[in-house]
Amino acid sequence: MKSVASCLKKTAGSLTLDELGRDDSLLLIRKSAVTRLLDQSDYLAEIQRRRKLLTQKGLADPFKLEDKVTLIKSVGNFMDLLPGQVVYFGLEGEDYQQWGYIDEISAGQVNFAAYPSGKYQPFAGKVAVSQLRRLAAFSGEWLLDNPKLRDTEDTTVDGLCEVHLKEDPASFAVGRLLCADDDFSLYLTVDEIGRDDSLLLVKKTAVDRVIERSEYLQDVSRCRRQLKERGLEDPFEVQGKAAEIKQMQDFWQLAAGQVVSFVMKDEEEAEYGILKSKEGDALSFEQYPSGKYETFAGQINLAEVDRLEAFGGELTLENSNC
Repeated sequence: MKSVASCLKKTAGSLTLDELGRDDSLLLIRKSAVTRLLDQSDYLAEIQRRRKLLTQKGLADPFKLEDKVTLIKSVGNFMDLLPGQVVYFGLEGEDYQQWGYIDEISAGQVNFAAYPSGKYQPFAGKVAVSQLRRLAAFSGEWLLDNPKLRDTEDTTVDGLCEVHLKEDPASFAVGRLLCADDDFSLYLTVDEIGRDDSLLLVKKTAVDRVIERSEYLQDVSRCRRQLKERGLEDPFEVQGKAAEIKQMQDFWQLAAGQVVSFVMKDEEEAEYGILKSKEGDALSFEQYPSGKYETFAGQINLAEVDRLEAFGGELTLENSNC
């Protein structure tokens, strides 16, 4: 690996965190690609606060990245770990990034092998190590996309569906329908790797289409089965909340007093606030201290809401501010 390390003298590595403060990936980045480093900010303070809470709950390092960190003393050590892994990388002079499965690294070249993926269009071919601008590995999402772990024969979708909204039909939420009334549907959503994510209330007229079978749903369901084997599918215990909901009124009773986010009709940005009460279609909110968001106080009409979200990781951690 001496040839690889010599090509990467001008790089730096780091253990990255996701927006909740969980260990996310190991990132190798060329120093010239970094515009600045901040070691103090309100955002970092909030992430540190969240990480302390996650550590107390045993949720800070779900995919054991800290174990990988102990093996790495140099860039060469990191590169030694990459064959057999799905990575996310960008090249010098290119402003986009792509996925690939590293088959071999030798003679200053990274050989990416083709592999089946239900989520990505992976790159296949050779890349010079000296052309790497950044490379991230060992994220949970990519670990679960590893072809060595894939069960290609199982095509079930475990009751999940894609919910595409009219505001942006190309993007969508993935979840399982819990209940519905004349105007809204309530879903238990999952994130991009199949972990339970939140309870999502969606106005029916805001929905462009609902897809009940796709290659993406098959892949998320496959990831979810693997997470269940590791006990990682429901880190914030949203399933317990979902089990209490038989009709829409049950949801409103659970959500009262909780931090929720909501998006009004014809708006794009979500508002955050504590849901104080629901009287008819009138929803009352109060502010709370947040390290990430400007929070809302006041009253809105449910008829003007396109979607409202409660529980899940982000909102659970926001709720801990209260």
